[in-house]
Amino acid sequence: MDGVTDPALQLMPRKSVDGPRMSIIMPTFRRSHQIPDSIRSLLNGEYQDFELLVRDDGNASDGTEQAVADAAAGDTRVRYHRNSANLGVARNLNAGIRASQGELIAVCHDHDLYRPGFLKAMVNALDRHPSALYVHCASQVIGQEGEHRGSNVSDFAELTTGTEWLKFMLSTPHCPVCALTLVRRSAHERYGVYNPADGFITDVDMWMRLSTYGDVAYVREPYLLLRERERDHHANSNFADISRSVARIHSRYIPVVYQGAERVRATLRLQFWRNRILLTGAAQVLKHRLVRAEVQRVRVEGA
Repeated sequence: MDGVTDPALQLMPRKSVDGPRMSIIMPTFRRSHQIPDSIRSLLNGEYQDFELLVRDDGNASDGTEQAVADAAAGDTRVRYHRNSANLGVARNLNAGIRASQGELIAVCHDHDLYRPGFLKAMVNALDRHPSALYVHCASQVIGQEGEHRGSNVSDFAELTTGTEWLKFMLSTPHCPVCALTLVRRSAHERYGVYNPADGFITDVDMWMRLSTYGDVAYVREPYLLLRERERDHHANSNFADISRSVARIHSRYIPVVYQGAERVRATLRLQFWRNRILLTGAAQVLKHRLVRAEVQRVRVEGA
């Protein structure tokens, strides 16, 4: 692979270098009740040299615009934009990146929380390691009400070569990179932005793609508080499409690092994972449908 070839994924160099060093892209969709806390946690952080571009992918007002304005409290670094039509995850992110001016580009979610040292630690990691194209971070998981659910803290090195990291990503169906990363703008300019063909998990392709060209940095301190998705979030019931997308992305990069018998083994391993995940997910969906049917039956009989 020798860089992006699809014109739709290209990012032109920024027009001005006078803006903030960092651009934060925050895609949002119908989370007016949670986005204020996410915004305030970033604005109150130790690192302040950034712009925050909120990209609303809802095509009808649900109060998000006012919620963002209230959270920003007049801070001109915060810019809100609502799309006239739903773009989807990748295109919404790409629109934000193309509208940004920062040398460094972060993606931050509209329901997660960010500890004060988060952005500073991420910037420092890239400054220490010029060969790294992006940096990711350890995290803690919280529930919808903010209660602690668990931790995602790994013993990764602060810097891993891209080839080694790509092989590690290909060794598991579970992405070890949290979507909340800090990427050099130059990496997007040279190797492209998010691929809409990969749907909801377009970021998995991004981390693999960048790992083919540069190294990967890691911050072990869990500065991120990742909120669990809502029970009715489409990702919780869309396991089949997501599993197929994972398989397609892995198949794309297996030939990059594996040859001969190793490539065959990696491909067979991927097929095994995909089939197992699909069968497990199908069983879970069937169980949920049976439970819902039983609940409905009880309601009808008790009416």
